[in-house]
Amino acid sequence: MTTFSPVEAALEGLRTARRRPGLVLTWAASYFVMLALLGVFMALVLGGEVREDIALLARTNDPRELIEIVARRNGLLLVLILLALGFISVLSTAIIRSVLHPGESRLAYLRVGPEEGRQFLVSLINSGLALVVAAIPTALLLLVGTALFQAGAVTAAGWLGFLGTLAVTGLSIWVAVRLSLFSAVTFAEGTINPRRAWTLTHGHFWHLMGMFLLTLLLALLVSVIGSILSGVVVAMFGGGADSAVLLVLVGLLANLLMAPFFLTVQTVILVSAPASAYGRLHASELTV
Repeated sequence: MTTFSPVEAALEGLRTARRRPGLVLTWAASYFVMLALLGVFMALVLGGEVREDIALLARTNDPRELIEIVARRNGLLLVLILLALGFISVLSTAIIRSVLHPGESRLAYLRVGPEEGRQFLVSLINSGLALVVAAIPTALLLLVGTALFQAGAVTAAGWLGFLGTLAVTGLSIWVAVRLSLFSAVTFAEGTINPRRAWTLTHGHFWHLMGMFLLTLLLALLVSVIGSILSGVVVAMFGGGADSAVLLVLVGLLANLLMAPFFLTVQTVILVSAPASAYGRLHASELTV
């Protein structure tokens, strides 16, 4: 069976950053503008307390809690989430386009059109799948485990939590890897077809798994480098500050200016890898 190199695919994003740093800087500037616009939306429409809701959304797996958080903001928080998904869809499509159609480089590969619309729908489908595969089973495990614990079956509750968590984690990883080329397939073939993505990854699970582990490691490394550089900037420009408030402001400014760049690099790494894998697997299909 024809396959691909997980290492080569995982390094695709770093190759893009090395060959075309200006392109990554343009994407980072777009990321910064998006964060600024979302920040204004949060401040003017949702108020300062929405940050607590967003932090809670990132931590919780309970569907009831998710619905409650969105409902208490009269649906405006859902608008914020959809706006963020919309921008990420535009950026992700640009990254995939740069890998699969490198010649279409005008406007830094950024567009707003049918391809971006399909990626937005893919993002919604992936969010729904995550809810079905991970969030709902986790909530059910928590519900049953709590009932067992309250009934005095502490050991059974503990085993249920342990084995259930392993099962949900394993299922989530399996589904995520098997559908990992969904975005690239949608872009390249112009149709939203999760079955096609599922079929294409058949027999390549461990290669794709290795690819994603390497991309996650690279993304973590980028995060560490970003934290180190942010600390260096604070030490250089805030080290002589007499006021603790001024030191904090220097740190916040450094993070505000540098975070979009490093988040963009992480996104490039994570999106380019499956796009590269799709290109190689699809090319092998054509030669069979």
